[in-house]
Amino acid sequence: MILVAGRFGDGGGERNAAVVPKPANCMPEMQTVKIAEEDDPSVLYIPSCTRIERCGGCCSHNLFACQPTDVETVSFQVVKTQFMGGSKLKYIGKELKLVEKHTKCKCDCRIKQEDCNKFQQYRKSECRCMCVNSDEEKKCYKENATKLWNPDICACQCRDILQCSTGYRFDMSSCKCVPILVRRRFAELEADDEFDDKVETLPIVPSNDARNIRI
Repeated sequence: MILVAGRFGDGGGERNAAVVPKPANCMPEMQTVKIAEEDDPSVLYIPSCTRIERCGGCCSHNLFACQPTDVETVSFQVVKTQFMGGSKLKYIGKELKLVEKHTKCKCDCRIKQEDCNKFQQYRKSECRCMCVNSDEEKKCYKENATKLWNPDICACQCRDILQCSTGYRFDMSSCKCVPILVRRRFAELEADDEFDDKVETLPIVPSNDARNIRI
């Protein structure tokens, strides 16, 4: 008991020194955001980032996320430069960049109706997309040895994707390697047709015996 009390405290002083945390409610708070994005890595904006109000905080369930309900657009004037090597920056000019500012927030579903595919139906009360192709799901369970039902996309998928040897391909319906069929018959026919087109009809030349015959 002495060792336990020495490690975790006797229940008095340490509890009195603990700070009660304030809940991080869903609300606009200052966050660091990039002002501008550029495909060219040599182009630099000054300043490259700033702090602006964005929705942040905790929600009661992990299905929820703190999301903006009202936004404003703030126009920032930044200096555009280009890195020329060494420590040299070339001044290009000043540009206006638009940054989104959140003014109101609320906890709402992370998954939206637009996140559902054609095999799913959105349930707002559960914040999720439900599969409607139940027949395919039942059929998939019968092939449980090789296939697995994916509720995220409402599709039956192979448990393992095999690396097939030369002359074989992986078939997604049977979940195994199958031989690659070569259409030899049609290939031979096409080759014969191509050869026939190239054959020219030669003129018939009478023989010497035929020339000497008199009528």
